[in-house]
Amino acid sequence: MDNPKKAADLRRGVVILVILAVFTIVEYILATQANVPLLLVLIAVIKAAIVLQYFMHLPRVFSEEGNH
Repeated sequence: MDNPKKAADLRRGVVILVILAVFTIVEYILATQANVPLLLVLIAVIKAAIVLQYFMHLPRVFSEEGNH
């Protein structure tokens, strides 16, 4: 890629995707092997926050620049 910003954004997106996949695997294992609903809710909230932060660009909505 010629544009370093695009390359960094793509790299960050892939890292976030891997993090979400790991959380999902942990969530599945906990759901099938243990009875810990509070921990499952916590993992779901963390995953939702990651999606809002990095894929839905929620912080930009409330920024001074008003990109949306």
